[in-house]
Amino acid sequence: MWACDPTFTSTVMDSYGDVVGSPFAQALTSFLAAQCALVGDHLWPEDAIDSVVNGSSYDFVVVGAGSAGSVVASRLSEVSEWKVLLVEAGGNPTLTTEIPQVFYNNMGTKEDWNYKTEPQSGACLSYNNKACAWPRGKTLGGTSSINAQFYVRGNKLDYNEWGDNGNYGWSYEDVLSYFKKSEKYMGDISANDTYHSTEGELYVTKDKNLTPWEELVLKAYRELGVQNVDDINGENQMGVTQSQITVYNKTRMSTARAFLSPIRNRNNLHVIKNTMATKILFKENNNIVNGILLHRNGHDFIINVKKELILSAGAINSPQLLMLSGIGPQEDLNALNISVKADLQVGKNLQDHVFVPIIYTAPVNESEHITPSIITQNFYDYMVNKQGLLCDTSPHRIIAFVNTTDSTATSPDLQFHHVVFPPNIHYLLDMFEKHGLKSDIVEQFREMNKNKYAVIIYNVLLKPKSRGKISLQSENPFDRPLIYANYFNDTEDMKTLIRGMRKYSLKLGETDTFKQAGLHLEWFKIPACDSLDKTSDEFLECVSRELTFSLYHPTGTVKMGPQGDPTAIVTPDLKVRNIENLRVIDAGIMYSIVRGNTNAPTIMIGEKGAELIKKYWRNAIV
Repeated sequence: MWACDPTFTSTVMDSYGDVVGSPFAQALTSFLAAQCALVGDHLWPEDAIDSVVNGSSYDFVVVGAGSAGSVVASRLSEVSEWKVLLVEAGGNPTLTTEIPQVFYNNMGTKEDWNYKTEPQSGACLSYNNKACAWPRGKTLGGTSSINAQFYVRGNKLDYNEWGDNGNYGWSYEDVLSYFKKSEKYMGDISANDTYHSTEGELYVTKDKNLTPWEELVLKAYRELGVQNVDDINGENQMGVTQSQITVYNKTRMSTARAFLSPIRNRNNLHVIKNTMATKILFKENNNIVNGILLHRNGHDFIINVKKELILSAGAINSPQLLMLSGIGPQEDLNALNISVKADLQVGKNLQDHVFVPIIYTAPVNESEHITPSIITQNFYDYMVNKQGLLCDTSPHRIIAFVNTTDSTATSPDLQFHHVVFPPNIHYLLDMFEKHGLKSDIVEQFREMNKNKYAVIIYNVLLKPKSRGKISLQSENPFDRPLIYANYFNDTEDMKTLIRGMRKYSLKLGETDTFKQAGLHLEWFKIPACDSLDKTSDEFLECVSRELTFSLYHPTGTVKMGPQGDPTAIVTPDLKVRNIENLRVIDAGIMYSIVRGNTNAPTIMIGEKGAELIKKYWRNAIV
């Protein structure tokens, strides 16, 4: 990245000599100015590495500048006498992170940790190496900088279940104020201010306009008896709707843009980037945290912690750092000759939202095909004029929440996302290639999509009974952790998915709305499934095991729980058990996964976690 430097711009322009003043030069000048305004280095906290020398001391060190960590660092540094350090393994956001429509294009870039699951016999079978893709953000804003920008809080029951299981302070009534604290809802909330706020930092929007494809999907669900719901983050989550999103002024609203950019010059907050936290340090012969070992550009250095170390690196990286530091299952640590500080079930209880795609296609006119020239024009229109297809996430904004066993239920067990791709979308994005599926699957989708629109319905399991785990590969912090997703290990998960397909996503093809649009169901040709009857549960199960996808919501690996819960790692105050001056504040602490996308809940966890720290240290006798 680069700052808005007039000298740089003039140097570029001078290199074009006689063409300066030409339409080309004017376009280039406009483009450079637009890029600078969108992602110039001046927008973000500068890298404070020169100020952070070996042995520096901070009141609080926050590891991970993601959905929760950016919030925590922002809130703690509101106390001017506290000195706060925020450590991020990645760098600044880029053009691809900030343009709303191209969110999938972040997969496999340097802004993605590019994790893969370990092969398992019952899922991800049509992937290269039978390993599902688990993208996680590696940049300021973390995964909030690379996700699909849905703002979904989950269901009231999620948080009441947490509270009912001994996690005091985490019921829905307890956490609602923390959702509202960060929210700046850009709409009329006069009739709904119980659930929304206009006073926070995170812009949340809902477009009043629907695209024709979005209207079509909504209409088809009405035919199936699924009600339209205006606000899934309000009184009732059940039904189908155009989702609220974290996009404002045609730009992604990550936690980096919402919480870090406005305070980039705050004197008591230092941010260091492209820096890995490799080990937690303790006072000699006890379990009191007093520092963190960091690594950058081949060099190690130590930062001293005066009050607390906060891990906000996510449900994969936080447990890895805990285990590398001797906090984890004793048997696992002993196997790697890591000295045990606390025998806790770190890395267990891994939960994720698994989904299986069902595809409908419809022929269209050649004028609606995606071509390289159309992509170029839309990119220019976005950069210079903030116009065109790239400005938001339409027509992918329709989501539905249903209960497959009880149509009157107030909580869902399945969610549906709807991605609509115009013909030849691979010129802009190849979804199946990005995820690492085998070449024959990639080629089959390109053929399906060659002259036709593709409507891909994500059948998302919301409350999986299967549990996975995160384990260390070795004691080397630069070796990737082992991710065992264990999808479908509990047979009830597959039954729920198939039930949802039969009741909803497959029934959509029978609606008048889909028929009139010319939408037809298409299946991939998969050798393991081809001999099965396509109307059978066995066929749907086979497809699910071959075309398994993560919705990128790993949670639960540093589980929160009350005293007496042997599987809990942190208390309801998010303090790590049997360790002093250490908390975890990220999606890993979820007692159980929420019924919806996890970015908004993780931001809420950041808000509540920061407030817990403030209250503790304001009342502490030190």
